Amino acid sequence: MGELCRIDKSQNVLVVGCGTGFNACHLARKFGCTLVGVDLAGETIKKANERAENEKLSDTVDFRVGDAYDLPFEADTFDVVITQFVSQFLDMEKAHREFTRVLKKGGRIGINEIFKDREMPPKIAGNILEAERIISEITELPFIIHTSGEWRWCLENAGLKKVEIHKNMEPMSLSEAPQMFRDMGGFGFFLKLIINMTKITLSSKVIRNRFKKMDNAKRILVGAPLIKFATSKHVGYILGVGSKS
Repeated sequence: MGELCRIDKSQNVLVVGCGTGFNACHLARKFGCTLVGVDLAGETIKKANERAENEKLSDTVDFRVGDAYDLPFEADTFDVVITQFVSQFLDMEKAHREFTRVLKKGGRIGINEIFKDREMPPKIAGNILEAERIISEITELPFIIHTSGEWRWCLENAGLKKVEIHKNMEPMSLSEAPQMFRDMGGFGFFLKLIINMTKITLSSKVIRNRFKKMDNAKRILVGAPLIKFATSKHVGYILGVGSKS
């Protein structure tokens, strides 16, 4: 996504829905850009700023509370605006017009979101609807998986030109796993993450139930590790990019 958005050291990047800042810090470290991340949750932003400080990125990375529908920035502020698995929880027309507002002329918006095939057997379409329902119930947010054509329309309707949609429906291969571990901060970081998740899961029946439901939704949408199920063959992710004229 960073390469498609042509991020470099001279650019000011906004990440909407930054969460605890993992992806945002990765972008800043990899491309050397100045970066701002926004998220609605204050506690999440606190952890994101702690991450930036721990990774010695505080001079170039800043996280703050912000609403995707009403971003706390002047028009024409950023060279790049990025969302990753966030727009499918939003009113995409309203949100992407706001993303375009804060984007400089010639700047680029990049989205990394789930998509589904336009045509599929009724049973599979029903299974995907069930996965959407589960995720909406867990997150207490609307969750809609759009087709690649709908994502293209979203970017074009926001006033963007030269829109590119890159589709991927392949699961991660074993050969890609070492690079994933390195990007996540090494195997030690990944192992620590798994241990912490296990502790949280064991401590709460509510969380265990939520993880179980989310696992059911994940299996419908992406299958099991290295395995594609019938439903997941109709679901993938897109990298979408467009520029502001």
